[in-house]
Amino acid sequence: MRKVLVDCLSEFFRTAVMENGELIEIIIEEKNKKFTVGSIYIGVVKKILPSQFAFIDIGGSDSTFLHITDKKERNIFDDDKLKIKCGQEIIVQVVKEGTEEKRPVVSSMITFSGKYIVLLFNDKGVNISKKIDNEEERNKLLSLGNKIVSLSSEEFGVIMRTNCVDTDEDIIYDEAQKLIERYKSVVEAGTYIKAPSEIYKAENETEKVIRDLLKDDTDEIIINDIFEYNSFISKYSGKGKVIFYDGAVPIFDNFFAQKQIEKALHNKIWLKCGGFIVIDYAEACTVIDVNTGKYSGGNHRNTVFKTNAEAAKEIAKQLRLKNLSGIIIIDFIDMTHSEDVEKITEILKNEVKKDRVGVTVVGMTELGLMQLTRKKVRQPLSKTLTCKCPACGGNGFIFSEYFIADKIKNEISSIFALTIYKRVILESSKKIVDIFKGKNDEYKIIEEKFGGKIEFNVILTKNFNYYKLEKYKE
Repeated sequence: MRKVLVDCLSEFFRTAVMENGELIEIIIEEKNKKFTVGSIYIGVVKKILPSQFAFIDIGGSDSTFLHITDKKERNIFDDDKLKIKCGQEIIVQVVKEGTEEKRPVVSSMITFSGKYIVLLFNDKGVNISKKIDNEEERNKLLSLGNKIVSLSSEEFGVIMRTNCVDTDEDIIYDEAQKLIERYKSVVEAGTYIKAPSEIYKAENETEKVIRDLLKDDTDEIIINDIFEYNSFISKYSGKGKVIFYDGAVPIFDNFFAQKQIEKALHNKIWLKCGGFIVIDYAEACTVIDVNTGKYSGGNHRNTVFKTNAEAAKEIAKQLRLKNLSGIIIIDFIDMTHSEDVEKITEILKNEVKKDRVGVTVVGMTELGLMQLTRKKVRQPLSKTLTCKCPACGGNGFIFSEYFIADKIKNEISSIFALTIYKRVILESSKKIVDIFKGKNDEYKIIEEKFGGKIEFNVILTKNFNYYKLEKYKE
């Protein structure tokens, strides 16, 4: 049984997906987010950088990126020659959210995703979700996909999603027809709406979760805002029980989600067997280390296999919960038997199939590291809920007080030796000042050597590395 908790009583929509009391996914997004992934705009080409990308104005303060090196962008090419020009209007769809460092990314290839299928307009072919591995089922869906492609004169491709399995064909046909009509209305709107303007507002992440996960009346959508509750009732009746929550205890606390969210930010996760995994984040990838910890199963091979098996299941869960993406490297405990490696790989592949986001298990590298990739759809949980530490600036470490004290000594010596200043006031914490002075006022050696004067201003500060030098001629 699934519960989708929607907390609307802050600046953000906070959506927690609970499965049998356990948090499996958390989504936090702005209530009035400017550019939602999937939204479609009539934009204006502002600038083109040859062989790289184009800047498209879709109405924000900053232009968006359109990658023109991607040959899949068939709408902007004519016989491999770029056909768009500066000042031209173009229909684009947001495919990646912007961050503090990067602008949103858009595509000229329009796609519409439903619960059962994804339609890719100006594309061709039928693709089946990689999560469906039954050959008979794949052939059945391939045949169904070809029938869907023939529904309209519009040129489009189709992806058959995992939800297609065991679903009546008429339901899938009906969804395909609605998506085709939606595309036609978007194209029509683009012909008379002045650019730059939004011509289609995509579902937010909460709506996508409900669309993809809720299956029957045993699932519940629990929401604590009466306006949003009424909206959800009209949209999702029949897709789960929509319940209004007005209890005195905050909704996330009442269903034990809040503590699980805070726990999800921890880098070290203990396994039931006594082992643990450690997750480290780098700019280009995420590295996960598996350790036996307190677990000792007697037989070394069994200990290693059981720890790795539990770790594989937990890692698949953490990828989804923390919303990790990009390249992920897993350092499992070394396994000497190839059949154990194959079993662990199979366990990992089966577990990541539960993920709504595409995950590809690449396999073991030559160094014995498991490699997989996960599609990026939004910011990881750590970036959404945390900020850089004011003391370390996000580095994860600060310099020791002894290093800072030595640094100050060198700076003051340089000031006395190379400038006209002969009096310096050091402003810093008591601990750094005391270390700088030394047990026997060794700082006076600098005064005597250069004929200068050092004074002190002790302050309270949370920045342990903070210091300031004020210089005077006399």
